[in-house]
Amino acid sequence: MKTTAFTPTEGASVGAFATLLYALAKGMRGAQLWHSVQETLALSAVVFFMLVGAETLGYFISVSRISFSITDLLYGMDLTPIVVVLCILALYFVLGMFMDSIAMLVITVPVVYPIIQAMGIDPVWFGILTVLTVELGLMTPPVGMNVFVIKAMAPHVGLGEIFKGVAPFVVSDLIRLALLIAFPILSTLFLL
Repeated sequence: MKTTAFTPTEGASVGAFATLLYALAKGMRGAQLWHSVQETLALSAVVFFMLVGAETLGYFISVSRISFSITDLLYGMDLTPIVVVLCILALYFVLGMFMDSIAMLVITVPVVYPIIQAMGIDPVWFGILTVLTVELGLMTPPVGMNVFVIKAMAPHVGLGEIFKGVAPFVVSDLIRLALLIAFPILSTLFLL
C-alpha cells in the first residue's frame, strides 16, 4: 500500500503556501501582496457564485426531470452507448472552445450524468474522456481559452504562432482520446 505525505487538498494548500514563501523571497511586499490577495478574492468570489448558480441550475434540472426526458428520447432513438458518448464528447469539444472547463462541467454534468448512467456507461471512463475532451477544446480555435492565457503571458508572440505551436499537442490529444474510446480498459487499468 502506498503512503503519501498529504492528501490532494492538503497538497494544494502546501503548494499555495510554498508559492507565497517564494514570492516573499523574491521581494513581493505590501502593495503587490495586497493586489494579489484582491485578485485571489475576486477570482474565488466568481468561482463561488458560479458554483452557487450551477447548484441552483442542477436543482431545477432535477426537479423538472429534463435529464430523464432526454434519456427517454435517446432510448426512443435506439442509439448505442458509444454513439451517445461520441455525441456528448462532441458537445463538450465545441463548448470547450468557448467556455471555461469548470463552468462547462458544473453546468452540464447534472444533465449528462443521468444519461450515461441510464445507458450503462462506466462513469469513471466517461469522466476521464470528458476531462480530456474539455481540455482539448480549450486548446483549439476559434477561441481556445488556454491559447489566450499563453498569449497574455507572452504578448510578443502572435496568436497564429501559438496555435501552430499547440497543433502537435492537439493531434496527440486526439490520438490519445481515440485510443481511450477504442480501448476503455486503458483509462481504468491502474485502478484495478
